[in-house]
Amino acid sequence: MSRFSRTIIASAAALAFSVTLNTSPAAASVSRGYIDENAGAQNDFSDEATLWSGSAYQNSNAVGVIQAILYAEFIIDAVDVDCAYGSMTTWGVKELQKKLGFTGSDVDGVVGPKTWDKLDDRLVEGSVYSDSMLYIKYRATNGTTPNLFLRARVSGGTYMFKYYGGLFGGNAGWKQALYRSLSGRECS
Repeated sequence: MSRFSRTIIASAAALAFSVTLNTSPAAASVSRGYIDENAGAQNDFSDEATLWSGSAYQNSNAVGVIQAILYAEFIIDAVDVDCAYGSMTTWGVKELQKKLGFTGSDVDGVVGPKTWDKLDDRLVEGSVYSDSMLYIKYRATNGTTPNLFLRARVSGGTYMFKYYGGLFGGNAGWKQALYRSLSGRECS
């Protein structure tokens, strides 16, 4: 076999190997560092990281997105939105999973692919907020559709959620849904 043939075969093997190691869809959004937009609203959460107490993102604004949904579902209060995945959030996610029709071991308090998929189906594009932002409504299980999120009006645009100031009442406003770890118990 010629040196050229071996080089071609080795290159093809390396390419095939790198394709199999390609990042999973869940890693795609995480690698950007924020919860992002895909075309349309009902697939925006399909590539997000699994969140639970103990996960790498247990203290991040990404948790604030889940807590905003728990608040919209009347499972937790606005002061409980603190971007920390603790026992209250674990309990709240279990309650949400029951409302979404989960049973048995699927009611685990973990926001993984099954939970993200169910939540994804509840997103509806809303009205224009500004030249660069669009409201995203969440269709709650009780039938209400609050303007829960803002989303950049560009491909791969970031999500933002409404933060009411948490237990300490400060720093309220729209917060970017980042995966970056937070040092305290307040969204930033």
